[in-house]
Amino acid sequence: MNTKSIGSFAAISAVYLMIAGSAGAQTETQDETQAEAGAVEENGTEPTPGDAPDSDEDFAQTLVGKTYSGSFELDGWTNVGGGLVLPPFYVQHYTRHDGTVLVLTAKSEDEDGSSSDFEVTDALTADKPHKGYTFSTACIKGEDFTLRYMGEVSGKDADEWWTNLRNAWEIDVQTGKISSVNTRGVKCTNPNW
Repeated sequence: MNTKSIGSFAAISAVYLMIAGSAGAQTETQDETQAEAGAVEENGTEPTPGDAPDSDEDFAQTLVGKTYSGSFELDGWTNVGGGLVLPPFYVQHYTRHDGTVLVLTAKSEDEDGSSSDFEVTDALTADKPHKGYTFSTACIKGEDFTLRYMGEVSGKDADEWWTNLRNAWEIDVQTGKISSVNTRGVKCTNPNW
């Protein structure tokens, strides 16, 4: 093949890729429009085209106030687990393929925590844990054995409790809100224990 043929082939390939890319973009836009037109959230509001969240934090905040029954599944997120913090509040831990962490707190409809109907009270996103660390929602502080703390933690496999935390958060047992706290005194159960 000579230089002229290679140049012509490259130009034709570039034009083809531009046309195919444009058609694919139009198809995505049509699919997204159809999905948005047919989607009605449980709280009764319809999303508008400008509602797409700009960041993980924005996405997390769109979940606050949502109501659900039973489990709360999110497209693109793996439900790692969770459980009761203290009635009526529960915590749920999710991860995404890139390692990003999402934690939701939710309030049970019944004050004793027995209802399977919930309202999301707060959301936290955290970057993928550093190498050698894991994210845990099973943490305590001091002699209070309520699992209302969480953090990015590491430790030895032989230890029941891990105390080497990079970051820690607390779930307020009155409101279900999540706030950053000092890591001192926080310990998390060894996930392999």
